[in-house]
Amino acid sequence: MPKKKVISVLLACVAALLLVAWAQAQVPDLEPLPPYVGIIKNNSQHDISVPSENSLATLIVPAKGWIEYTVWDPKFDLVPYNKGKPFACEKVVVTPDAFPYMCTKYDFLVELKVPEPAPAQKWYYKKYKKRYRRPRANQSDHQPLQDKG
Repeated sequence: MPKKKVISVLLACVAALLLVAWAQAQVPDLEPLPPYVGIIKNNSQHDISVPSENSLATLIVPAKGWIEYTVWDPKFDLVPYNKGKPFACEKVVVTPDAFPYMCTKYDFLVELKVPEPAPAQKWYYKKYKKRYRRPRANQSDHQPLQDKG
């Protein structure tokens, strides 16, 4: 009886291995995604640093300048930093060859802008109504109160 159990377990393992090998043969090889190249424009007066998507490097975008940026995901988040603190957060969706810039078509374009200052508070000038004084009662008509005591 124990030999039959060992043989049946071995046959089940071989069948499972054959099934896994057949399933892997049926899955087509996925081709790697093509790299998407885009532009990051810095419209602020500060140098901005951006972490690279394909390495552990940090790219620096000069003030009032731009760089080419390469990514492999069609949707990604871009968080630029200024002096070690997050400057902004941009959610970018890649659209192949949709952005012409400097005689070349790029897949995305991200513009880093300085946050606009809050609008100045408008002062409300209320028109003054001309006030008229009531005529005072004559002093002779006015009698002081007397104590009832």
